[in-house]
Amino acid sequence: MIKLTIEEAVGKPLANDVTRIIPGKSKGPAFKRGHVVAEDDLPLLREMGKNHVYVLDPEAGSIHEDDAADILVKAFQEEHFQFEGPSEGKITLKAAIKGLFKINLGLLTFINRSGSVICSTVHQNTVCSKGMAVAATRIIPVAMEESGFWPIVEKIRLQGPLLRLLPFTRTNVGVVVTGEEFSSGKVKDSSREILSPKVMRLNGTIIFHRVCPDDKDIISKAIQEAIGEGCETVIVTGGLSVDPDDVTLDGIIDSGASLVSYGSPILPGAMFAVAYMGETAILGVPAAVYYYKTTVMDLFLPRAMSGDRITREDIVSLGHGGLCLGCKTCTYPICPFGKGA
Repeated sequence: MIKLTIEEAVGKPLANDVTRIIPGKSKGPAFKRGHVVAEDDLPLLREMGKNHVYVLDPEAGSIHEDDAADILVKAFQEEHFQFEGPSEGKITLKAAIKGLFKINLGLLTFINRSGSVICSTVHQNTVCSKGMAVAATRIIPVAMEESGFWPIVEKIRLQGPLLRLLPFTRTNVGVVVTGEEFSSGKVKDSSREILSPKVMRLNGTIIFHRVCPDDKDIISKAIQEAIGEGCETVIVTGGLSVDPDDVTLDGIIDSGASLVSYGSPILPGAMFAVAYMGETAILGVPAAVYYYKTTVMDLFLPRAMSGDRITREDIVSLGHGGLCLGCKTCTYPICPFGKGA
């Protein structure tokens, strides 16, 4: 591309979108890439403060921002995304399905350290609705040398995908409620009313519901029965504190599940437990779920229901950002809770 005065550019095609900003009203391209500059365009260009523009140059060896963005966005992902753009050198990726957004954070850092390519995203593990914008990319210059561009693309292809969107496939959910107060009927069990909306938002259905006393054998059998009836995710509520009557953790372990973690640096939800029986996630959720709108369960239920394996390190890392502020009006997930570093 070649830089020319706007007068010299008359009759030549623009090399990039030329942006017009009207403060407080709009921002967008007044002239699109490829537009042939005409004498009639000069007054508006001057009004926009443009004395020079870039025009297309047939010179080989460089790649235009729009072409680069198109190549990058296709290298970033494999499926479940749709694109908007390019416009002004940028392409936006949007979710094509409801799912859990995953990022290769090391690769994202490499891209943004390159000095010539950028990618910005929403947070890791965001629950995305269909059509939601999740990432955007562009190169910094209007055009860059192909010799610098293609090695970046090849590393992205080799180490990627950069972005994934996991559909919610573990949608048959079981709920095992523990506690003498519930099994005796002294306290009304409200777990279905609390948990059903959270499960349904992830395309799931509660197909098994059992209330158990504080008896580890009964709890373990209920978990086994839930899985036997086709539950792909099991939520076990209550009985996870240090009270001597709380035996839920023992029940989870005795069910034959492999314990991943007990205890989390997340509040509400310090007594959170995660175990797996094969591919089925068992989430031990403390009684905080009955009293707080948003808890540790809201952070990890989407991961369990998408089949994203939860590790001890995942839980430990959320100490940074793991304190719910208990706002009078809860805006989760549009808040810092559970976002990590």
